[in-house]
Amino acid sequence: MANDILTTLDDGVLTVSFNRPNKKNSVTAAMYAALTSAIHRAEREAGIKLLLFTGVGEVFSAGNDIGDFLENPANGEESAVVQFLLALSATDMPMMAAVNGQAIGVGTTMLMYCDKVYAVETATFSTPFINLAVVPEAGSSLLMPKYLGYQLASRMLIFGEAIDASEAKACGLVSVLCEYDDLMPLVMLDAKRVAGLSKKAMRNVKQLIKRDEEAIEDRVRFEMQKFGAALRSPEAREAMTAFLEKRPADFSAIDEDLTTHETSTAHD
Repeated sequence: MANDILTTLDDGVLTVSFNRPNKKNSVTAAMYAALTSAIHRAEREAGIKLLLFTGVGEVFSAGNDIGDFLENPANGEESAVVQFLLALSATDMPMMAAVNGQAIGVGTTMLMYCDKVYAVETATFSTPFINLAVVPEAGSSLLMPKYLGYQLASRMLIFGEAIDASEAKACGLVSVLCEYDDLMPLVMLDAKRVAGLSKKAMRNVKQLIKRDEEAIEDRVRFEMQKFGAALRSPEAREAMTAFLEKRPADFSAIDEDLTTHETSTAHD
């Protein structure tokens, strides 16, 4: 567990790797804490010019570890996942990603904060929060329509569709596509070039680029309020339990109870 997030520093590039290939690099609360620490370390240490996220094996990240998430729900800003999302959204550190395979949930939404994304040609991207009866996180309900377009955002967030690497590049989520064996050599060559630039200047430029009418941290907090409520709902409990039991989720009784409650309330 201590090695589920690997960090290596090489010529100013801090590579942060998801290292649970046997679990498709799904993310636990402890891993979120380690990711947050890596971001703060990069901000604090002058020798770190760039953060690079990647995964070990052939999956970038399958998103949240559902079992761990049920045991450690994202309740309040002090939870590990919210602390990571706030750190990710607030940082002005230059960040790159090397997507070595499937990216699900936070594996996709975190890419919205990366300043350049490389991906293998076989990668796929999905944000299937709707399949678990919860809402988007990481500010994705704001960033995806804004940067990727409403139609694509609705396909991914409302309907739970996945997109392939070519569509991800066409919409701007990914900058460069390459073969699997070429991924890390290409990324590291580029990352080390960027690491030769002024850290202060890059951070200042990123601060300017990120300025918007609404602070993304506010959207993250609002989303997590909704996410926390949804996570405690019977729909989410059924969806996640069904996922762990490898069966289709059945929302019929829940939907019926909801309809009965709404009808009763309307008659009161």
